[in-house]
Amino acid sequence: MTTPTCRLSISAVSLGLTALLSLSSSLAHAAPPADEPPGADAPEPEAVESELAPEPDLAPEPEPEPEPDPIDETDTNNEIKTPVDPAPNEGAAAPDPEPPAAPPSNIGSKHSITYTSLLAPRINPLGLEERLWIGYEYRLYDKDKTILNGSNLAIYFRPIVNPAITLIGATVQVQPAAVLRLRATYSYVQWFGTFQFMQTYKSPHDDYSETRLDAQADAGENYVTGGHQVELEALVQARYKGLVFRSGTFGIYNHYSNLRGDDDLFYAVRYDILAPAQGWLLTNDTDLLWLQDIKGPRHATAMFGARASTVMPFYKDEVYEEGDVIENPNGPQFKLGPALGYVFYDRPERRFNKPTLLMMPQWNLKHRWRTGRDVSTAFPTIVIAFVFSGQLWGSKR
Repeated sequence: MTTPTCRLSISAVSLGLTALLSLSSSLAHAAPPADEPPGADAPEPEAVESELAPEPDLAPEPEPEPEPDPIDETDTNNEIKTPVDPAPNEGAAAPDPEPPAAPPSNIGSKHSITYTSLLAPRINPLGLEERLWIGYEYRLYDKDKTILNGSNLAIYFRPIVNPAITLIGATVQVQPAAVLRLRATYSYVQWFGTFQFMQTYKSPHDDYSETRLDAQADAGENYVTGGHQVELEALVQARYKGLVFRSGTFGIYNHYSNLRGDDDLFYAVRYDILAPAQGWLLTNDTDLLWLQDIKGPRHATAMFGARASTVMPFYKDEVYEEGDVIENPNGPQFKLGPALGYVFYDRPERRFNKPTLLMMPQWNLKHRWRTGRDVSTAFPTIVIAFVFSGQLWGSKR
């Protein structure tokens, strides 16, 4: 067993990190604006006339005076006066139609352009990654109900950048309710050949440990290549008072057609797994958290809980070499640890909103190389993330 050498790669921040940023507000009951006085929405009481009050004496109506005949009436010059039509009653004109009722002010804009940024360093393995989602959101409902908060259709431009690899793509999102979000993302992937990457292999039984990756980099075996990736996401989440449950499952399909020689697999550093060059990975991040809202004008929130993460690659029979045992030696991987976070403030009117600091140390409980064979089990995988978001443009209608 050796101590892992410090090497720069990309972050393996679990793909569901950004859901923690929006969870407290999307599932919380909507509150009135802070500057609105209590009871401002309460209807004024209608005046009720007492049945016991005596009716006032009704004075007899005066008899109308007879109107003069406009045709027979003459002036001093014996000219007949022409009757003049009375002026139209201005009060009798039809009132202007009432404008349509505005939707509740605390359910967000009907049309908006939003963004979310995530910057995450990681150790074991070492990495750094920046992710950005920026795009258009369409609010589905005009109702202010907890179960519907945050419901939208959206499309985002989503680049992911780090010193070893870049993904440029687009995400389509459907969130029919606060408890469910579905996403599909396509990305073009470019490896720069920097540091230890990209490294490719012939069999699922090949060694892709920290020690082996460093030796391959020293021998100059890393190289430049590109490919395609599709991600399918289903996020389920729920909140009861301060207790939050969320589970994000991702299906990741990679397609690389120009790997070196007869190699069929590559080391996917973002997931710390040996992945098929043309095949699927399945990942899941499940969180159980307590969200403690901190009273004050900033609407800060502290988060405490645990995260469990699983990664499972799927290998076709043709990726095995002659004489290999047809089994999966690399999955599933499993790690567990605490999840800690702090939302510094939540002010939706600001373009820079919800600055959030997250820290998740997770111990590898099942991993081919990080449970004592190459790296000690006592050395956790640690992710630190800084997340923020905001609305760049919005329209209520």
